[in-house]
Amino acid sequence: MKKIFISVFILLMSLYLVSCKKEVNYSKIYQNDIYYSLFVRSFADSDQDGIGDLKGVTNNLDYLEDLGVTGIWLLPIFKSPSYHGYDTTDYYQINEEYGTMDDLKELLAESKKRNIKVILDLVINHTSDTHPWYLDAINNKDSEYRDYYVWQNGQAYQSFPGGMVDLNLNSPKVLNEIYKIIDTYVDLGVDGFRLDAVGHFFEEAGLSFAPAYNKIFMSKLNDYIEAKNKNLFLVGEVFVNDYNIVKDYAISGNSYFNFYLQNEIKNKVGSGSSQYLLSKNLERMYSEYYNVNNQYVDSPFLGNHDMDRVASMYNDFNRLKSAVGILMTLPGSPFIYYGDEIGLKGVRYEGAEINGKVVYDEYRRQPLLWGDDRTTKWLSSDGSNENTKNIEEQQKDQTSMFNHYKKLISLRKSLPSLMYGNEFASYENNTSQIQGYYRSINDSNFKETVLVINNLSDKTINIDLDFEVVYGSKELEAFGMVVFKLKEYKNMGGF
Repeated sequence: MKKIFISVFILLMSLYLVSCKKEVNYSKIYQNDIYYSLFVRSFADSDQDGIGDLKGVTNNLDYLEDLGVTGIWLLPIFKSPSYHGYDTTDYYQINEEYGTMDDLKELLAESKKRNIKVILDLVINHTSDTHPWYLDAINNKDSEYRDYYVWQNGQAYQSFPGGMVDLNLNSPKVLNEIYKIIDTYVDLGVDGFRLDAVGHFFEEAGLSFAPAYNKIFMSKLNDYIEAKNKNLFLVGEVFVNDYNIVKDYAISGNSYFNFYLQNEIKNKVGSGSSQYLLSKNLERMYSEYYNVNNQYVDSPFLGNHDMDRVASMYNDFNRLKSAVGILMTLPGSPFIYYGDEIGLKGVRYEGAEINGKVVYDEYRRQPLLWGDDRTTKWLSSDGSNENTKNIEEQQKDQTSMFNHYKKLISLRKSLPSLMYGNEFASYENNTSQIQGYYRSINDSNFKETVLVINNLSDKTINIDLDFEVVYGSKELEAFGMVVFKLKEYKNMGGF
């Protein structure tokens, strides 16, 4: 009887331990999330003044939770004289059109209740030329802020035009100011930062020196962030399409936006150019990243606020849906630009006059279409979204872009190999019509491999493999995707 009891006890404990393994909270181990890039001005209006605000974000967290994202990147919210906010005049004040510091605190508190992280856009390459630091420095050569800026021939250096002057990141005073800003918002509950214009940090030093200085600075910043809280997420913008340049930044321990990948998907999926190379090119890229840092967390995306909208770049919505499927099955922390989930359109105008206003990037950042009074009115329609269905309409339509995103986000979150796995290898039977890749996770908690196959043709293709289908169908429709779960972990050689 005692032996039977012991045997039953061992069996029950084994089952318990197995179930525990399957219920590991990977979000506490990895930095991988699904971020929603949010321009507050255009997102949601809470007080009917025509301008989006922080309360508008807080009031619509249920929408973001329903979509399935696990993080929000707020584009600049600090005090600024411009509509876009990339020319800060005070890092410790919220743009009054967006609300107050208390509104930010409320947003952070409510986001945490939903397990949604919030990262802020931190613009430290430059400030506005109306920032009090600069006004004091330009008017007084003995100013304590003179060392805050880069000077060439008596003039402040500018990486970008439009009233933005470069900070001197070599200055210990400036570095301490940056640490102070970080401390302020981390103490409020912010989960990390997006670093703007990293490739320009030491531009004034010249091409031969600037990249090395940039990387050293980012490593120093990462060390400070990790010492404060190792779970904080830092993602940098190095706006180049060459992964051989960006891979060297990966040693800093931070994440970086993957412009090469964005360009590859746009060309090979959106335009159908040399699409047979897609998987192999991505495999080569990941191999280069992981050779530098095998713990690297990539930040892939399809579009952002500095580009024409993906719905405007992809002429075929079926190709765009295919691109979304690829984005949601790649390693890292994917970023979704607000409005892309409904196929919002928008392009840059080079100083054109529309509705009596001279515009440039504004229509890349135009109001999100809710279908009610949440839709902001700060920018009049240019007509580009006359045929774009609003959120309310798309939520009811199971074939909509919104529900396509929602299903793929749910798929990603349901499979550790997709959500947290770093391993990537091309499918051995790829052709010009189908592009597949294996995705795996292999750690002490879990081993899993899935095979993702994308049909990049306009014809249905039968994929007859003896694996469990977890998404899609073996009868793979035009520009569709099928995901198989392998019976056992596939060793990919290890990145």
